[in-house]
Amino acid sequence: MAQKSGGSWFWLLVGILAGIALTLSALLFLNAGSGDGADTRTAADDAAATAAGQLPDAGTLPAPSAPLPKAAAVPIPRDAGIDPATDDQIADDAAASGMTSRAPVSAPDGE
Repeated sequence: MAQKSGGSWFWLLVGILAGIALTLSALLFLNAGSGDGADTRTAADDAAATAAGQLPDAGTLPAPSAPLPKAAAVPIPRDAGIDPATDDQIADDAAASGMTSRAPVSAPDGE
């Protein structure tokens, strides 16, 4: 007679944990080689070292000069943009879409 037990959950959990442990140990083993990652100098390392050597000392910098006086502020001319009252395309679009409040006001004699 077969009995049901909760042992299947136990073995499932053990299998998952064993899989995780084996994966991590394989990654550590494969990455533990001597490698040449930290010992290799690249062109970027050489350029950074050269640039750092070219910085002037703080004592050799010139003294700051007095700030220049500010010129009088001249207002920048602004473009008024498109005037809806005089632009025919805007008026035509507004009239075509039924926006009669934006359509140009015509003269009483129909012009």
